Amino acid sequence: MVNMLPPVRITRIELIGCIGRITQRHRNAGCCLPDDVLSPTRANPRDALAYLRKHPISEAPGWINRADALDAQLLVIACAWDRWRTEWHHLRGGLSDGLFYDQLGTGLGIGRDSHDRAPDDPRAVRRRRTGRGDPHQPARWRLATLTDLLRYDEPTQDLARPSRRARVVDPDDPRWPWLADHRDELVEVALGLAAAADRYGVKARRWLDELVADLADDAITPSTPAVLGLAIAEVRTARPVVELTSTHAVHRVLLAGDAFRCQFSGIGCHAHWQSAPPPADVAALVRAISRRRERMDDPRLDQIPSPDAADPADVLLFLRRSPAANRGVRAFDHLDALGLGNALWWQDRNAELAALRFGLRIGQPKDVLRRQIGASYAITRGQGVQDRADRLTSLTTRGRPDEKQARDMRNSGQSQLSQEHGWIASNHTLLRRVAEALLSAADLLDVPEDERDWLDLLASEYKSDEFSTKSLVTFAYAADEIQEALDDAVDTGHHDVLSILDEVDEFPNVKRLRAATRPVQYTL
Repeated sequence: MVNMLPPVRITRIELIGCIGRITQRHRNAGCCLPDDVLSPTRANPRDALAYLRKHPISEAPGWINRADALDAQLLVIACAWDRWRTEWHHLRGGLSDGLFYDQLGTGLGIGRDSHDRAPDDPRAVRRRRTGRGDPHQPARWRLATLTDLLRYDEPTQDLARPSRRARVVDPDDPRWPWLADHRDELVEVALGLAAAADRYGVKARRWLDELVADLADDAITPSTPAVLGLAIAEVRTARPVVELTSTHAVHRVLLAGDAFRCQFSGIGCHAHWQSAPPPADVAALVRAISRRRERMDDPRLDQIPSPDAADPADVLLFLRRSPAANRGVRAFDHLDALGLGNALWWQDRNAELAALRFGLRIGQPKDVLRRQIGASYAITRGQGVQDRADRLTSLTTRGRPDEKQARDMRNSGQSQLSQEHGWIASNHTLLRRVAEALLSAADLLDVPEDERDWLDLLASEYKSDEFSTKSLVTFAYAADEIQEALDDAVDTGHHDVLSILDEVDEFPNVKRLRAATRPVQYTL
């Protein structure tokens, strides 16, 4: 387990501001229908991420895509905090309703039988643990970690100036002395943000002015870092700042501000990369919850989503808002909620990978955007963002992922890379033929323009007649776009397209790439 600083804490006001910026940019660009535009006060981060994947901007100015990539990371972090709160709630609830730690650990996939793998389990095989050990310890550690992580969690705090300044100093709260010790850093960041806003003509600067006013009046409270986050977002997503592709002084100030917020989030706690949990059958879990509520004649039964179309987040929200009256039913609901949390974990990882890929496709490898994307995760280098994307890409084929494994995999694969160079050089004609077949299949299936990013990149490589080892990745993801269009097609007689996809899978490492990035499918 790799300990590290947690990501920045996202308040409800910051989440509303993030979704509001996305909505305003897309409405001004005219890239979607009015009915599809999100409502900032009613949308949740997962709906906003799904909206960004469904409505990418292809013809609008590039700065909008860059700003969307930055705001998408805040949405991913908001999903993570929401999932931690939900897991903590059901762990505590399960204990209070009579469950034991080993039962909760089994639901999370960290119990004594965590090495077991079902036939359709995408996780790597793990060695059976030796020794007896304490079967309660893994779940006890998980609950202790979440308790520390959420001890000072205040997602709904009021950030109005009177409410912020009305907070009374608590001598037992370590955040107060920490802020006093790091006041100089906070002042330096705030002055740097104000100078950058003046330099680049940032017009929307309400929260930046609030931050400067708090520092001028020496009214620093635990709510100040949340105001700092809102001020950072105002400067970072302003068009003159977003359009910068090389490192400027404003970027160093933004990175320093995010580092300050991550350190503040880590007071008295730490985060960790957990092992991939077991996949869950969402439909089966929802049916079990419905049957229990039906036997108890629960009048709220009609509020449970349909099992065949249930979203884990919606069912978890129902369980939290509408707990069962019977203690035994509540206990089983908590166990099923942990399984739904596992499904939500996989769903959030796919959304995070999509958001990272979207950001990494923008600009050059040395673009400052990469460092800005990772800043909210306490990642200070662009290479760290690439490592995170690689870790997520290989998640389903690795037992216990961390940031270093993906880098070690790349650095130790020189001989494999040499073999790929040789294969590319000796199969140039095959690559041209398969690329032409994929592009023809895209036209045959009428793949929409906004869903053929990798196909367009493949068309560019085919036109220039230049293929490299990176082209194998292009082939893999272009084949995924063809597969998605094929799954949505009404006509099921495209056997020639299936044979082309099988031929692409024969390319070196392509089948592994496609399997690693394929979304988790829950069998009904």
